[in-house]
Amino acid sequence: MRISALLLAILLCVPELVFGQSADLVKAYKDFESAKSQHKVADALKAGNDAVRLTEKSGDGAQLAELLRDLGDYAAQENKDPEALGYYDRALALQQDQLGIANPDLVPLLTLMANLQLKGQHYGEAETLLNRILSLERAAYGDHHPNTLATLGRLHDLYLATHDAAGVARVEAQMRPPVATERSLPGPGNRRYQQKDGFATVRVFYGTNRAVTGSQKAEEFYGGARGDLNYGYLDVTIPKTHVEADLETQPRWLEYTLSTSQAELRTRYVLLDKVVQLPRDEFVRQLREQIGTAPSKDVFIFVHGFNNTFQDAARRVAQLAYDLDFDGTPMLYSWPSQGSTTAYSVDEASVQISGRRMADFLETVVAQSGAQRIHLIAHSMGNRALIEAMQTYLAKRAPENRQHIFGQLVFTAPDVDRDYFMDAVGDLNAAAQRTTLYASDTDYAIRSSQFFHGAPRAGSAGGAILNVSGLDSIDMSSVPADSLGHSYFAANAGALYDMFRLLWRSDPPPRRCGMINPKADASSVWRFDAEHCKGDEILEAGVMLKRYGDLAKNRVVANIAEITDPTQQQQWKLILTNLEGIQRTLGLPAGPTAQ
Repeated sequence: MRISALLLAILLCVPELVFGQSADLVKAYKDFESAKSQHKVADALKAGNDAVRLTEKSGDGAQLAELLRDLGDYAAQENKDPEALGYYDRALALQQDQLGIANPDLVPLLTLMANLQLKGQHYGEAETLLNRILSLERAAYGDHHPNTLATLGRLHDLYLATHDAAGVARVEAQMRPPVATERSLPGPGNRRYQQKDGFATVRVFYGTNRAVTGSQKAEEFYGGARGDLNYGYLDVTIPKTHVEADLETQPRWLEYTLSTSQAELRTRYVLLDKVVQLPRDEFVRQLREQIGTAPSKDVFIFVHGFNNTFQDAARRVAQLAYDLDFDGTPMLYSWPSQGSTTAYSVDEASVQISGRRMADFLETVVAQSGAQRIHLIAHSMGNRALIEAMQTYLAKRAPENRQHIFGQLVFTAPDVDRDYFMDAVGDLNAAAQRTTLYASDTDYAIRSSQFFHGAPRAGSAGGAILNVSGLDSIDMSSVPADSLGHSYFAANAGALYDMFRLLWRSDPPPRRCGMINPKADASSVWRFDAEHCKGDEILEAGVMLKRYGDLAKNRVVANIAEITDPTQQQQWKLILTNLEGIQRTLGLPAGPTAQ
């Protein structure tokens, strides 16, 4: 049990015996919180140490590890780095006993320890920790996953700081992308975004209340300061070597070398290539033109979360559009997040005001874009802006004019107060064709937010997952993703396939892959079986079926016959297996088989 959860129970006058805690332990927790609120650091740590001692006597290793982690976070926040490292080290020992030494769930704690060692310029200790993190991430995600590359980037910075030329060269060699292995789909027009010269370009129309910086560089065009509501479009390039659910990220060290051209970078990484700001009327004109010429007149608007720059958000929305093979027009609403892990409170203040700015953006898109269906997707703290925007927008309409304005309404990992979310979503459901919540019990960012706020979050799953009429709550706890478990909705091919089905067919959970009703009743809570729906082959199969209908199987079989590379042939056989499974699930004809 986390400190905040126990204190919340005390404040609600729940008998302490419910928690199996002694009166002394309850007092220690209360003393800790009291001293913390008065900024009495020494007293707070003394009370925390008393709580540790009493928890050790209870023999609850899991609770003790959580307590030590929380005390480490507090000590680090107060710049008591040696004490923080001591707490983290003890928590790590307990986690290793519980999980084993090779479990990727150790990475968040190891990362906190590495951060403190780097801060203190203890480079030897930091190198050891980063190499351990690297080995865990490689085993869990592979050599070229964004998490793995980010850790290699940190090692690269460390070796630069210590003037270790051999270390720099070694890391740079490991960060180079693999030789491209093509797995293009058969025939022309197989995907919305076509590859040319080694990359495809995804155009995204955007609204933002970020202020312009004055820089003409795409990645620096908008900063973290608040501004007026701006409109425009941006282009993001997707490399031919792109793997579904990956966000191939340019290593920071490449920004300081002149040996790699922009053209070459486009063939390796997902890059924000262009930002064009437009007056509102011209934005509307170009948006209508884009929607009118797209294969579908659908639109989705993505709202990013905490710790995202404009560039981060642009890259993510383009990756979603590309991986989902979205036939309509992708759009982004970007609020002024600072793009820093230390600016949580600043982002909270910014997102609060941004919802009303986004309401004006929604008004423009709904009334003037010419879109037939507008889907709304928000992530993390961005859900707060989306809820505020929808409430403000709907309040201007008569009750009889609030029905089914939007298509899919998707809340992913919402960092939103659970009770507030329950109150709000009831009024928003009717405005959408279907409303979906993705939540996870292995989302460390949501767990940290819950500790910070002292109250449950809407993005929590397991026993805390929301069960609200009209809301499809999907427990995604089994989905492996980034080290924080927070970007699972876009960083896992199986999870992407579920969203693909939502945008393509608006299928209810029972009709989608891997959905299990834990209680086998009429509740709206479902558990996603990531093991049953994994690999990018299932997403490829869905794209093939959407593109070619009952001829999809013919095309896949023909492609298998043409391929000589055994690895690629095996991949396409898996696509065929998944395709046949989808056809059976949907009750579609299997189609003829090519001879």
